[in-house]
Amino acid sequence: MSATHPAHIQEPERVRRVRRPWQVYALVSLWAIKGFQELLSGVIGTSFYIGSQVQEGRLAGYAFQTALQSVFFSALLAAGSFYVMAAMWLGKRAARTWGIAVALVSEIETLAYLLTRPPEFGGDAALVRTVLTASFVNLGIVGFLLFDRSLAEFLGSPRLVGWWSARR
Repeated sequence: MSATHPAHIQEPERVRRVRRPWQVYALVSLWAIKGFQELLSGVIGTSFYIGSQVQEGRLAGYAFQTALQSVFFSALLAAGSFYVMAAMWLGKRAARTWGIAVALVSEIETLAYLLTRPPEFGGDAALVRTVLTASFVNLGIVGFLLFDRSLAEFLGSPRLVGWWSARR
């Protein structure tokens, strides 16, 4: 304690800031959109459709079981999307691994549209446009999670960035 440093004056508290890279904001918003889309169309919309088909007597037995499995799969994808969204926002290490896994499962589901060709799309052009858009989003997410160094440093899991990633 001296005249230049009195004891009664305290230093202002430093505000701790989380320096999230811009990629986190972009990916969190994408995961939120993917999760809500899966929840609304895959769980709620399909449940109403299944309910109306069962009520009319058009859906029963194995087809009904398969339809319910589709709803459960959509619920699982929605929950996975919301988990990855929250884990990424909080900077959890598991966000990268689970994000890659959920995006690839979503990509497999999207590519299955090319085999099943659901009539709801209205034609091949709309189907291909939907598959290309979803594939661009899913594979873009995988690319960011695998190759982006600032995202890897923020999430604390650099072991997924290997020799194939460019040095900065």
